[in-house]
Amino acid sequence: MAEQHEPGGYLRATLGSQPAELARLLSDDSAERAASRVRDCPRIFLVGTGTSFHGALAGQFMLRSAGVEAWAVRAFEFANYPPAFRDDDGLILLSHRGSKRFSRDSLGRFAKDSHNWIAITGEGSPMEGEGVVRTVAQEKSPVHTASHTAAMLRIAQVAAALGRPAWESQLADLPRIVQLAIDHGSRVASEVSRAEFRPVTHFVGGGPARATAYEGALKLREASHVVSAEGHDVEGILHGPLVSIQPGKVVVLVAQPGPSRERMGEVETALREIGATVISFAPPPDLDEVLAPIVNVVPLQWLAYHVSRKLGVDADSFRRDEPRYAAAQSKFTL
Repeated sequence: MAEQHEPGGYLRATLGSQPAELARLLSDDSAERAASRVRDCPRIFLVGTGTSFHGALAGQFMLRSAGVEAWAVRAFEFANYPPAFRDDDGLILLSHRGSKRFSRDSLGRFAKDSHNWIAITGEGSPMEGEGVVRTVAQEKSPVHTASHTAAMLRIAQVAAALGRPAWESQLADLPRIVQLAIDHGSRVASEVSRAEFRPVTHFVGGGPARATAYEGALKLREASHVVSAEGHDVEGILHGPLVSIQPGKVVVLVAQPGPSRERMGEVETALREIGATVISFAPPPDLDEVLAPIVNVVPLQWLAYHVSRKLGVDADSFRRDEPRYAAAQSKFTL
């Protein structure tokens, strides 16, 4: 008998599993041990695609706060338009499935000449070697949630091992704080019920929160494909995109305390003057800004789920059940 599937059920279940998964990862030291492979690297590249690139964006701030020069690069660009490497460069690759073409190319080309690499990947991934660090089981939903927060936690563990940053003591409390964010899912549902997300929804963040804004837009597009979404950095939205936002349209602000908070306030004031519908989920007040993406993405995951249910979309489908989109996805290899 075929498995009965509730629309978006896989997404919802995996979303709710994140506190337990983070607690499990905090109980092992595989990331700390792998950190020795890049300990003497003054410059580290973080590479990924899609959600993994957003994890890399957040991770570069973690590493910088630990005293390491770190740069996030998309896997396609790293593989095809690589920077001028130095002998002591390091690489941290993020690839949950471990099968993406340009992620594998990036690692393969870098690893030919260097052992200074770490690959953060999911359980069951084909990636192997001393530098491989596992996260969580492969997700049934194409709208990835737990693999993203787990990968960011792994980077935080590496950063903590490299530089003993001031936020290291907060790592142990992340499962509890993420659980609080999950428990607020009904609050997100209430926000969703009052807003119109079509035709386009905007997400804005600055600094580490830029990665969260990008990820929020991607989750909404993946889960609720009849909605378009755009992610913006806090300064960039003021240089053109603001004039395309119409009254009543939804803008989600990731307003984490830090150097970008004042500018975010100015953006919010401008948006309210236009008459946009502004949604801002309160961030954890005492959590360090560089760790906040691990928590602040959870309300945006809930947002994607609840919008999909409101619009009658199966968030787990990825439109594979629609012949036109199934055919389109057969025309390329990821």
